[in-house]
Amino acid sequence: MRRALSIETGRGATFWYALAAIAMTWPLITGLGRDIPWDLGDSVLNCWILQWGTDHAMRFLGGDVGAFRGYFNANIFYPEPLTLAYSEHLTAQLIQVLPVYAVTGNIILCYNLLFLSTFVLSGLGAYLLVRDLTGSARAGFVAGLFYAFAPYRIGQFSHVQVLSSQWMPFALYLFRRYFETRRLRALAGAVVVLVAQNWSCGYFLLYFSPFAAAYVLYELVERGAWRQFRIWVELAGAAALVVALSVPLLLPYLALRAHGFGPRPFDEVMRYSADVYSYLTAHGAQRVWGAIARAFPKAEGDLFPSLTPVLLALVGLVAHAGRVWRASCIELRQQHDASWARWRRPIVLAAFVVLVSQLAAALIIVANGGFDWQVAGTVFRVHNLARSLRLAAMAGAVLLILSPRARNFARGIPRSAVVFSLVALIVAFLLSLGPIIFSKGVRIAGDGPYWWLYLNVPGYDGLRVPARLAMIVALFLAVLGGYGCAAVEAMLERASQRRTPLSAPRRAWWPGVAVLAIGVVFLAEATSAPIELNGTWKTSGLELPPAHLLTGDALPNVYRAIRSLPANAALVEFPFGDEQHDMRYMVASAEHWRPLVNGYSGGAPVSYSLNKSALSTVLAQPDRAWKVLSTTGATHAIVHEKIYMNGIGPRVSEWLLSHGARQIGWFGPDRLFELPHS
Repeated sequence: MRRALSIETGRGATFWYALAAIAMTWPLITGLGRDIPWDLGDSVLNCWILQWGTDHAMRFLGGDVGAFRGYFNANIFYPEPLTLAYSEHLTAQLIQVLPVYAVTGNIILCYNLLFLSTFVLSGLGAYLLVRDLTGSARAGFVAGLFYAFAPYRIGQFSHVQVLSSQWMPFALYLFRRYFETRRLRALAGAVVVLVAQNWSCGYFLLYFSPFAAAYVLYELVERGAWRQFRIWVELAGAAALVVALSVPLLLPYLALRAHGFGPRPFDEVMRYSADVYSYLTAHGAQRVWGAIARAFPKAEGDLFPSLTPVLLALVGLVAHAGRVWRASCIELRQQHDASWARWRRPIVLAAFVVLVSQLAAALIIVANGGFDWQVAGTVFRVHNLARSLRLAAMAGAVLLILSPRARNFARGIPRSAVVFSLVALIVAFLLSLGPIIFSKGVRIAGDGPYWWLYLNVPGYDGLRVPARLAMIVALFLAVLGGYGCAAVEAMLERASQRRTPLSAPRRAWWPGVAVLAIGVVFLAEATSAPIELNGTWKTSGLELPPAHLLTGDALPNVYRAIRSLPANAALVEFPFGDEQHDMRYMVASAEHWRPLVNGYSGGAPVSYSLNKSALSTVLAQPDRAWKVLSTTGATHAIVHEKIYMNGIGPRVSEWLLSHGARQIGWFGPDRLFELPHS
């Protein structure tokens, strides 16, 4: 039993990650089948998507081989096609929840188990990766905590597709195992988890794929495996399989362009890009830092990773640099380089000063937009980031040309995943800043690297939140933090061996306790528990929806009555156009799966906007509203009279009756009408 719960094993680590997930999302565990974490916004949309997918999957497993025909033609925004493609399709997630849904039929339970699993699996994936990289299970466990409970996730609690980033560390781990063992089983596993990631979130399909490819290239070069034809063949086959399994679920999104859902506007992409100071801005719900680290609040801009992983990452980088420097000095002494001339030394020193000063200037520009420095009447202006980076690159080139020690140091740098992780972190950070880079709202660089992707790589112009690359930043920060933990662990073990007053057993375990204490400190920094549950917000003129999401037997009887309507019936529900209520209608539609004119998603067709402008306030222009309603193709209408305030609900019903609608059912505050044929 003790062995099973030890973090030295994947099973034990999983157990502790599960306990941590319960604690960090408390009190969700007390209402798994009843409550929704955070708010009843996009979480409800995702519940409906999972209902839609699981219904198709269960029909397919029941023998309906054509069940997935028209899968993307979901029942919202009637009569528009491809309406599932206005948001994520969550195909990987529906596979995860399918067994539970088949047994219980409780979509809230399924959603919550899926929600919790993202933390546990993210931790396990990072644990396996970092344990393999460092050889330390303790460092791997702490790195798993850093990634699983990265504070960025707090702001994404309503977006299970963003939380479903657990397959990324698994992919890197399995690629590493493939290069270590040359076994196709590991490569096949990498294919499976990459496809799972692509099926989980379109953002990470586009954002993570280049990093996965770069890691494979790193392993090829580092191990000298690029010379082996067999490996290229196996990798090409794996890549082809990933593409073949991913592209079919991308085609509906491309087809949606023909129906008026074009690229995301540039202004919208900029609005949801990170600012440099976003990484110094914590989410307000983060208990320790939420009221302190509020450097530059903005939409999708709560990206502060907490101090612990940053400090440990710095420790890991310093430890790696120290090892490489010592190795380069030893190599230089072994070479007995007699060509080192005195005249090079002042040039090398000057180049080093320029390199350090320009890198410092670049950091100041990024952090503060630059500075002006006046010396003896001369003003030195430091505001050009590109110029500082060019000068730093030139100084670095001079060092490499003239200094054997610098060359030895540079040759030793790439010999570890530490540097790959650092470069990947920097690239992800820069990309998260979006097309134009801002620092505290001040533009510091023109066309950022994301701008090129937006213009030239298909799919990037359809993503509106570059700041979600912060999840990839969190991944590589966790890896670097794991290296830092391993360095701290090694240092403590060396120190314990010198502390003779301690007994041998105590010397063996106290470094491990100290390292794991780091993880506890991080959890205390990162926690937002107790988290909000079932959050709603006020809408003018309408009652708040119920405090809990109603499903199954708890739904109003009117939805069960709809089952008896003709198969070609199409519904419109009033009030119309309020997102909270529209999402409730969508979840309730799982009782009958009739098409809905209502809808809510990550985008919407033009027709829905036109419908909303007229049908959200039908009494303001009743004739226009009826004309618009007549064009929707709806055959039946439901009026939820109690949702309206000030007695407006019965007047909406009278408006329908006055235009020829026929009441066919009255279920307390809900009235069902058959609309006249146009």
